[in-house]
Amino acid sequence: MKPIQHIDEIVSDSFGLWVTGLFSAISSWNPSFSFEKHKEAFFRLTEQLLRTGKIKFIAPGADCYTSPQNPHPRFTIQDEEAPEAIVAYLRAQWPEHVLDENDLELVTYFYSIPAVIWVGEDGALVAS
Repeated sequence: MKPIQHIDEIVSDSFGLWVTGLFSAISSWNPSFSFEKHKEAFFRLTEQLLRTGKIKFIAPGADCYTSPQNPHPRFTIQDEEAPEAIVAYLRAQWPEHVLDENDLELVTYFYSIPAVIWVGEDGALVAS
């Protein structure tokens, strides 16, 4: 697969935005990507950003909320196992018949997956 160009610019342009901002920024900075390459770049960059701590998601299906009944939840947004589980979940939820980024099924997909949480240089968590 062709390498993703302008990763720093993609991250800068989409910082603090919903995951659709990240998806759109990839194609803006890599206009030669076909839709299929764009999709794969999205998954690869999402995993890279998760592993480097630039973004976080709550792991899908995770029991992640601390409460008196659950003082030690199984997963948190700090969980090291989460990136692989999250990307596998994102891939599994991807609508099969989407052919371009303007497809309404893709819009539904982006608003049905967990929200992205961006991590600022100072460690602050930012989400829209």
